[in-house]
Amino acid sequence: MAAPDPVPAARLTPGNFLAAIGDEDLVHFTLNVGDGDTQLLCLPKGRDGGRRAIVVDVATPKKLPALVLALEAAKVLDDRRDLFALVVATHPHLDHIGGMAEFLEQFHDHVTEFWEPGYYMTSATYVNVMNALEEHAIQVTQPTSGTAKFIGRVRVQALSPSIALRNRFDTYGVDPNNASITLKVEFPATRIVDVPGEQRRYVPLRDKTRSLVLGADAQTLSWSYVLVDFPDLEPSENPISKRLEMALGVDALSADVVKISHHGSKHGVTLELVERISPKASIVSSVAGLGKYGFPHSVAQDCIREGLQATTSGQVRSKDFELGIHYTSGTDDAGAPLGTVGTIVPPPGKPVQVWRFGDLPGKKVDLKNARRLVPSG
Repeated sequence: MAAPDPVPAARLTPGNFLAAIGDEDLVHFTLNVGDGDTQLLCLPKGRDGGRRAIVVDVATPKKLPALVLALEAAKVLDDRRDLFALVVATHPHLDHIGGMAEFLEQFHDHVTEFWEPGYYMTSATYVNVMNALEEHAIQVTQPTSGTAKFIGRVRVQALSPSIALRNRFDTYGVDPNNASITLKVEFPATRIVDVPGEQRRYVPLRDKTRSLVLGADAQTLSWSYVLVDFPDLEPSENPISKRLEMALGVDALSADVVKISHHGSKHGVTLELVERISPKASIVSSVAGLGKYGFPHSVAQDCIREGLQATTSGQVRSKDFELGIHYTSGTDDAGAPLGTVGTIVPPPGKPVQVWRFGDLPGKKVDLKNARRLVPSG
């Protein structure tokens, strides 16, 4: 186990985080909740001029609601009935749903749909979440690999669990981590064009999108199915295929941002997976001092580093922050906590921005306390 590389304070510049958010940007927060996961996505503005949000896990009861209210006060999010287009409980472990029941009690009138994997747990926390969903008649979906939901021009697709794992949940040794709902969020996902003299055409945007992969606590077993279900397709060099714009090639797992699985567990990351995703920003939700589980594990850290920067024996590797690896438990070189990671993901053509808010796990996110990580060069 190894502590994250500290980030030079000189590379962190105080700035106006709220002013940096453009209308077409997606904003992804990985909250510093210690040993757990809580994520909030503020989607690009829709045609009505407002933003909706997606919540992925709620580890603790107070931190996320406070951030939502702060974003509403700052006019980043709208106080609208359909604010939460989707709320996801990736799997029923306490460090992912410990605050979910309280969140649903507070915001149930604003939740359009709820996803959970269908893995039954006997814990009181899980039962409380299920009771809240039933009491407030919230629409519930149990997605499997390939399930997709469109929210405006944002597509949310489940990468896992595969249907093969789902069918083994009850009796054949699938643990809750491998039951995790992992997601790919992509925008702008599609467009319809009007061509003079022709009918409207549906146009896949291919390389003109931005995307995030959110790994929950999926382990090697689950990822092995994902690698099969979402292949890396090489482009065809056949002249006819090129002329017809067929078989152009795509890697369904490539993404600009990845939320690393299981807090950097050595069983949650593979070298092939990192190479396939090839992210600009890799985010690890972790705890200072490595916690009782020793996450992030040095094996996982080295795997991520090697996937981002292949090295030979004796070659000096770049620091984590230079490779785009960011830890909620990280500090700067003066020892100050970096806290919650806020990632502004714009449409293609503009750089991804990484901001840090300096909060400890038990404290609120202060949006005015933001520091932007200055890119190297």
